[in-house]
Formats: sequence, C-alpha cells, structure tokens
Amino acid sequence: PVIIKILFSLALTFIVFPLLWSQGVRIDEKIFDSPLKVTVTIGSEILFGMMVGFVARWVFEAVQTAGYLIGSSMGFSIASVFDPHSESNVIPIAELQYILAAFLLLGLDGHHLYLMTLIHSFKTLPLGEISIFANSESVIQYLIQMSAEVLSLGLRLSAPVLIVILLSNLGFSILARAVSQMNVLVITFTANLAIGVVILFVSLPGFINLVDLAFESYTPEIIRFMRLLHG
Repeated sequence: PVIIKILFSLALTFIVFPLLWSQGVRIDEKIFDSPLKVTVTIGSEILFGMMVGFVARWVFEAVQTAGYLIGSSMGFSIASVFDPHSESNVIPIAELQYILAAFLLLGLDGHHLYLMTLIHSFKTLPLGEISIFANSESVIQYLIQMSAEVLSLGLRLSAPVLIVILLSNLGFSILARAVSQMNVLVITFTANLAIGVVILFVSLPGFINLVDLAFESYTPEIIRFMRLLHG
C-alpha cells in the first residue's frame, strides 16, 4: 500500500540523515539562492530516484518477465493473483519466482547493500549536482542496455521450461496428426502443466545461480549509473 511505502521512506530518512550528517555530508547553500533552483533540484532528485529505482529493480523485473513467459506457456495466462507490492494482478508463477528472488536477496544481505548504496549515493552524487540532461545520451544508452539485460536474463531463466514445453507441443502435434480422434487440446493443457512444474523443480538450482550472479552486480551497476549522472 502507498501509505506503507511513505512511512517506510520517512523511517529510512530518519535513519540515513544522521549517518550522512555525522560523515560531513552537507547540502550546498547555493541551491537555496532562488525558488527556481530549489524546484529544479527537487525535480532532478525525483527523476534520479525513479531511474535508480529501475536500475535497482532490474533483477526482479527479469524474474517477473521469466515468470510471465513460463506461466503463459504452462496455461496460466488466464489465472492471476493479486500482488500487493505492484497493486496489480500477476500470474502465480511470476509471483512465486518474485518471492523466491526476494528471499535470495535477503539471504545475501541485499538489504544491507541497498542501504550502503543509498548512503554512498549522497557522496558520489551530492544534492544539486545531478546532470541528467548534460549526459542524456549516455544515460539513455545505459537504460536501454539495462532493458536488454532484463529481457536477456528473463529469457535465460525461462529457457528450460519454454524449450521443453515447445518440444512437448511439437510431439503432441505430430501425435494428433497420427491419431485424429485424440482430444489434443485437453491432453496438452494437462501435460504442459505437469511438465512445467517438473522442469521448474529440476531447473531450480540453475535459477538460483543465475539470480545470485545478477545480484552480485547490484551495487557496481548502481554506482556506475550514478557516475554517469555526475558527469
């Protein structure tokens, strides 16, 4: 819910601000020279937060993309559950993999990485020093690259299930030609569901390894993005 996100942001602010102040991080007084500078700074910080949020969520976006692909191939496209995080309906497989990725992040102390990166961002990119438009071409290229990484990781995570189900559908299509009396539609739906669950279980170690490798690049990618904005 939105109110929980707001309260969490305020609590995080009260935690991070004293730490930054004790480390000598200060706001440049030139920002307050005019209302225009204050407005531009606030707008830049909001835009910066949105873009960093996208970069920080790229692994989860890839996991959900894989879940959507797997769920659709298994026949779950018409079934959905409510996701309180995004406040929308999602395919159950996508939600299950999203929760698994969240547990992996917590197991790897990823929440500590988030806090460390947040604190480091105020040192790498102090308030009022964001130059989004000065390096717009590099920023856009980086965001396009991250979008490609989301699709690439999503395809790699879903590849085992997609390939096996594709081969299964090819086999059933050949069988349907040989035995025309067979109700292939009903059989393939049940078979795809069973095959998908088995392959998901078998490929779980590979899923965990790929997600772990992606999480290792979390902090370097965010810092790299912030350096682009610093110019």
